[in-house]
Amino acid sequence: MDLREFSKFGGGAFQYVPPKCFELKGQRFELLMDDGYDLVLNFTDDTTVEWNYINKEPSTPQKDEYECRKGDDTTYLVSWCLAGKEFMKRENYTFVIDLEQHLVTHLICKVGTNPRWPYLVSSEFVFGAIKQNGVEYKHYPRHGFSSDPVGNIIQWQYAPEMATVHLYYDRDWYRITYPRDNIQSQDAAAVNEQMNQMVNALPGSDEPAYYVKIKEGMYLVSCTEQNMEKLLGASVGFRSDTLCFLDNYNHMYDVGRGFGTMTAPDGTDSNVFVMIGAYGKIIDPEKDEFFKKMLTDKNPYLV
Repeated sequence: MDLREFSKFGGGAFQYVPPKCFELKGQRFELLMDDGYDLVLNFTDDTTVEWNYINKEPSTPQKDEYECRKGDDTTYLVSWCLAGKEFMKRENYTFVIDLEQHLVTHLICKVGTNPRWPYLVSSEFVFGAIKQNGVEYKHYPRHGFSSDPVGNIIQWQYAPEMATVHLYYDRDWYRITYPRDNIQSQDAAAVNEQMNQMVNALPGSDEPAYYVKIKEGMYLVSCTEQNMEKLLGASVGFRSDTLCFLDNYNHMYDVGRGFGTMTAPDGTDSNVFVMIGAYGKIIDPEKDEFFKKMLTDKNPYLV
């Protein structure tokens, strides 16, 4: 695949990203996490977060450059890559900061944890609460893993020329395909064809996924291109990218971030860290046999 052509996809994926959000500037949060390792996040200005653990290293404040987008009026998706890490040991921290319920979800993604496939990205979730002065700590309720989205199909439009269809068919997996709408331009048709060629080179587009319920009508969906990396490697260019989407089903839009590695045709690796956004529409599988079948096809990666 010629990544110079494939870059049309990457550029298009940014078009519907909402503006940067600076509302957390000047706010400090103490996060009481269920793994027992509490965190402090101090948003000192529009782009800098000082953070540290209270009871493990690093316990002294670290400075990183963050990105923030809003899922709704009181829910924020915040993400940054940790500075000072070796390239093949990079880490990304992503938080859903829920000021309505004073809850938090922390997604920790790391490159280089698998010695057989060093480009694979691992994902770990930690749930917790935002400390409130004068309010007694309780270990519940929390954001948590959910099967609510299972059985749904949503077409996400990232730009006029770029859309994907996500099939949430299993609590631990998702599938991806591309729209069957009438194509509006040659560029859109070319992008779809490139992506279809990539998917068709695999036994299936199935990839591991996590679904986290944040509140009614809002879910954090995280998926990682592990099978693509194991089977296709550098030929795709994108190496086990992990994508997380804060899906707002009340208004059918999402904000998200991508993290991973890009390998250019000359073998040069570069870091992937991007914010993304899309508008969605629900697809009724009863009206399309192609999608209906995709919801029930066997996962080729499982016995």
